[in-house]
Amino acid sequence: MVGLTAHVYQISLMMKVASDIDGLPIEVNGHQGGSTFHGLYGARIYSPLVASLAETGDMVGSLLREGNAGPAENADIWIPHLVRRLNESTGATRVRIDAGFTDNDTLGALEERGIEYLGRLRSHSGLQKLAAPYLKRPRGRPPEQPREWCHDLTYQAGSWPTPRRVVLVVQERPDDLSLHAFFLVTNLGKFDWPPEKILALYRKRGSAEAHMGEVKSALDVHLSSTDRGASTVKDMMERNEVSLLPSLYAYQVLHGLRRLLESRTHHEWSLMRMSEEVLKVAATLTVYARRIIVQLGDAADKWWPTLLKGLPRLTALV
Repeated sequence: MVGLTAHVYQISLMMKVASDIDGLPIEVNGHQGGSTFHGLYGARIYSPLVASLAETGDMVGSLLREGNAGPAENADIWIPHLVRRLNESTGATRVRIDAGFTDNDTLGALEERGIEYLGRLRSHSGLQKLAAPYLKRPRGRPPEQPREWCHDLTYQAGSWPTPRRVVLVVQERPDDLSLHAFFLVTNLGKFDWPPEKILALYRKRGSAEAHMGEVKSALDVHLSSTDRGASTVKDMMERNEVSLLPSLYAYQVLHGLRRLLESRTHHEWSLMRMSEEVLKVAATLTVYARRIIVQLGDAADKWWPTLLKGLPRLTALV
C-alpha cells in the first residue's frame, strides 16, 4: 500500500535531501477492521507510516498499517521501496529515522540496498556501558551555557551480525550535575561526515516533526467510521488508505501555495493561516462551452492576486 509520490515539486537532483520516516497515529471512530485500542493514546487507532522531506516540507509517501503494528513493522520492505521511487524523481537516497526504526531488520535492509541512513538508538545497558568512560565532567566551574561533545565509536548489539558506526552525544546542562548522553547509528562515511556533522543532520528531524504536526492539526485527518460494504480487514484497510492519501495530497497543495506566498510576501505562513485567510472565500463555478469558470468573492482580493501571479513559478520554488 504505497501511494503518495514526490512528483508534486521538481526537486533538483543536485540537492541531497533525506527522507524522514515517522508514525502518524490516526484515531478512528467505531470498530473498523484493523484498528486497535492503544493505551498510550487512549483511543482506537490506525498506525500508518508517513515519509516527509524536512529540507522542503514535502510529504512523499505513506503506508497504512493496523493499529497494533509495531513501530518498525513493514519498514524493512516499505522504506527501500519508497527510496527507490524517490531516487527516480528527487535524488533522495538518505533516510533519517528515530529509535523505533533502528532495529536490525530495517538497518540491514537499508545497507543491503546501499541506502544511507541516520537514526537514534534506544538506550540499554550495552550502550550505557560503552558511554560510561565519556561521562566525566571536565575540570573547572561549569559554564553558564550548555555544552556538548560528540565521540565516534563502534558498537555491535547482540542482534547485529557486524559492528556498526555509532556517535555518542554527551550533553552538559548548567542546572544539572549529571551529564546526559544518547547514541546515533549511521552508515555515513567518517571522512565526509564527522560526528558533529552527523548530529547537525539528525537535528533536522525537528522540522519534519513540525510538518507532521501540521498534517494532524490543519487537516484533522479522519478515516471512515464504518465497515459497511467491506467484508474483510484487508478491504477495510484498502478503503481507508484511499481516504488517507488525499489528505496528504491536500497537505501538498496547501504547502505549495504556502511556499509560494512566502516567496512573494517574505513572511512565514502556517497551514492554518492559509486555510483561514486564503482558502475560505466564496466562489461561483460556471460551466460553459466545456470550460469551468471560477468567480471568487470580494474576500479573495487580499491574497489571490498575489497567488495567481506566482503560480507559474511554483515548480521552481525549491
